[in-house]
Amino acid sequence: MTIEIGTTLTDFADHMLDAVFLVDTRGTIQYVSPATEGILGFSQRDMTGLAIMELVLPEDRDRTRAEAGHVMAGQRRFGFENRYLHKSGEAVHILWSAGWLEVERLRVGVARDISALRRPASLLARGMALASAPLAPHEQKVLQQLLTDASEKQIAQRLGLAVSTTHSYVTGIYRKFGVRSRAGLMSLWLNHVPPR
Repeated sequence: MTIEIGTTLTDFADHMLDAVFLVDTRGTIQYVSPATEGILGFSQRDMTGLAIMELVLPEDRDRTRAEAGHVMAGQRRFGFENRYLHKSGEAVHILWSAGWLEVERLRVGVARDISALRRPASLLARGMALASAPLAPHEQKVLQQLLTDASEKQIAQRLGLAVSTTHSYVTGIYRKFGVRSRAGLMSLWLNHVPPR
């Protein structure tokens, strides 16, 4: 059974950088936004019609079912974390915000990949060893955020900093790593830091 979903909602979701999921009362994925492929490796076609629990790591399923129950009871939920299986077989840490669409009888969830934030602290320390000078504590926090898809404004909000201060930290980090952009930083990081 396929549910008709309003094009306005999906058109909006198609342009979001975070992944958007619409899941029916049986736990079947009715829609995923294009951003999902970048996070989990599966195409929209691959995921539509799947039971969402098939993608959740087995050890996180009970907590995830309980969270889904809260959402279906009409509670808006923020900050729930669990792990999904990437098409490559690797675990992806997801941060969720979710709510219930009563008329459509669908759970809507917005998912953000926070895997980079869940790596061991030693991984960040090894990456910082690549810098030409030590990083200050705030620079370390900004660096962690730079290795996600967060904008400078989002980084500032997450860390409680002014945007101009965050930009100064970002500029200093680039200088210390000898790069000119986030792409250069990511390239340096990927080429020198061992995989998880």
